[in-house]
Amino acid sequence: MLDLILTSDSYKNFCKLIEFDKLSHAYLITSPDEDYNREFCKLIALRLNCKEVCKTCESCVKILNDIHPDVLSFPKNKSFVVDDAKSIIEELNVMPMLSNIKIFIINNFNKSTVQAQNKLLKSIEEPPKNVIFLINATSLESILPTIQSRTQKFELLPLNTNVLKEYFNNNGENINENALIEGEGWPGKTIKYNQNQSFIKNCEFIENLLKEMKSSKDVLNFSSIFSQKDGFEERLNLLENAFDKILNNIASGEESAFTKEAVAMIFEKINLAKKEFLANCNLNLISDTLLLGILEVKYICK
Repeated sequence: MLDLILTSDSYKNFCKLIEFDKLSHAYLITSPDEDYNREFCKLIALRLNCKEVCKTCESCVKILNDIHPDVLSFPKNKSFVVDDAKSIIEELNVMPMLSNIKIFIINNFNKSTVQAQNKLLKSIEEPPKNVIFLINATSLESILPTIQSRTQKFELLPLNTNVLKEYFNNNGENINENALIEGEGWPGKTIKYNQNQSFIKNCEFIENLLKEMKSSKDVLNFSSIFSQKDGFEERLNLLENAFDKILNNIASGEESAFTKEAVAMIFEKINLAKKEFLANCNLNLISDTLLLGILEVKYICK
């Protein structure tokens, strides 16, 4: 993922801060993608130690293997706790060994305890001159206002889906189109979707549904799977994605089993199904009504 982030606007923008000597002592880096956040912070640590990010020098190799004495990552377990804060405080006054600066990366800070945040507060406010905090979070809701006010906020931007697709292709990996859509440009999320067998299975199910559902008998067969509680909302989203793609194909002049009017009506039925799902309506009834409605609209609007 590091090679992918190297091409991102977010990385280029942060590098400008480095190049023009505008770095703050503490950053709160945010995006809804925790893997992207983590790797972005590691990449910045690489850049601060190696201008070329060569990945072969001593500093790069040690950072990539999480053994650099001046680049310390937290939490040590699942969430940032008081003991992590105490470890940072102890390390603050230890001079760097291989670098000119000491970098503290704190991942998933939104999962930290209030006590740990308070314990770290003074260190973030008044760190030694050679220290930089790279703190990342998927949201700011659980982060204390006092922490937020003492850090520079840096919001990561999603990547272009075409860039993501090209990256996968260049690395010899097949990328599911729905993984790109659901990932919404966030590389970590896209990779997770693409590797999730349950997600891929649901993609194949929706594809087969649109190809093979031709009668009310078929509706009953597909509905028995569609209505299963596990993955129900995901299947609704994938169905919506499929018709969004159909609509785009129609707009570009491609032939389709559905008309533009039919797709518009189907979107309404999918939105209704989503509302009924949120209202805890019977899943069998939602599925039967939705799929029968799609079949009906398909032939009425021919």
